[in-house]
Amino acid sequence: MKLIQLRNFIAVIEAGTFRQAAKNLHLSQSSISKSLQQLEEEIGAEILHRGARGVVPTAAGEALLARAKIVEAELRHARNDVQMIQGAQVGEIRVTASPSVAMGLLPRAVISFQAERPRVSFRITESVYPDMLPAIRNGDVDIAICLVPTQPRDDTLNFISLIKDCLVPAVRANHPYINRRKLKLADLLDLDWIIHRRSRTGLDVFEQTFATNRLPLPKSTIECGSFACARAFVENGDYVTLMPSQIFFDDRRPSSITLLDLDSPMPSWQVAVISRARHEMSAVCLAFLDEIENVAAGYLQSRKNIRLPRAG
Repeated sequence: MKLIQLRNFIAVIEAGTFRQAAKNLHLSQSSISKSLQQLEEEIGAEILHRGARGVVPTAAGEALLARAKIVEAELRHARNDVQMIQGAQVGEIRVTASPSVAMGLLPRAVISFQAERPRVSFRITESVYPDMLPAIRNGDVDIAICLVPTQPRDDTLNFISLIKDCLVPAVRANHPYINRRKLKLADLLDLDWIIHRRSRTGLDVFEQTFATNRLPLPKSTIECGSFACARAFVENGDYVTLMPSQIFFDDRRPSSITLLDLDSPMPSWQVAVISRARHEMSAVCLAFLDEIENVAAGYLQSRKNIRLPRAG
């Protein structure tokens, strides 16, 4: 079993076709097909279902794919470690973040990190808890930063609680409720609400907010799988949504959206960073973990100067 065979196998699965995989790898289809045929002969099992619409892994292929991705991730970490020892300070870090973190903590951490290590590259995607956990376990992603309700029960994962944040009602900058004083969550029940929901967690957060205040759920709601779309609703209409307060913690806060000055308890949620065990991570990834914690500490300091709805 050769590393190039595993690389070609992963590329075909991710691309869905031999043609696209060959294009992505700058190889011929015949060379990729031949390497995978040799791989199947060596392991004595069919690893791909080939059809008119593309290829998908067989049961044996699924098992091999999980291991192949771990091997690929370990090789990438090894390359990063060697480069760090040589003083090059280059490498690649794969990060996934929940949408609100992608607007706040993550960009600040990456910018600060690259100021010291400009040759380190990043591959950033958006995901939500707990959807990103399989990608962490199989090595597709090095680090996840997300809003989580509870700590994962998995000893194979490294879990660091960065901050406790609360989700607060947010409206457009010229919403008629902005100048109202002593607002309570109950006063917002008749408004039109946008729920950002990429997984069950998004709905849990919304429901728990009203349960904490012993209130029924609003009758008028729109569930939206896109954070950008949810934000656009709020910016352009009289809608209200829940947004993490960490987005608003410095001068780069959104100017088109404003937090309501709410006098109601809001449940707190953890913003956490999740990765594989520290001893399995490259030096450059560990350095970025430190940077994330530093940026989170800066947020906590800045938050002391901002009046936000009290946490429940």
